[in-house]
Amino acid sequence: MIIKGGELPASGGRKPYPIEGRQVPIQHFVVRVTTPDNPFPPHKHEQGELWYIIEGQAIVTLDGQDHLVEAGDLIVLEPWVEHGLRAEGQVTWICMG
Repeated sequence: MIIKGGELPASGGRKPYPIEGRQVPIQHFVVRVTTPDNPFPPHKHEQGELWYIIEGQAIVTLDGQDHLVEAGDLIVLEPWVEHGLRAEGQVTWICMG
């Protein structure tokens, strides 16, 4: 699931992302920088993850389908969903799960 941050209403200086009912135990929290030379290849695993795009644009592949994401977008990855990320420029993002 991709939540487009630019489409969420801001209220009281905050922008809540609707992830109720989706809990991801956090075993890692990593800030990544991806460029055309170092894509994050598609893979899958048993734990879910949350990805948050800090800066730039990227293509996220979810179960073989490509999606354009940009700063402010949140990607909610369920267990065993094949996922990867590539960029034509530089993208900075957080991976936690």
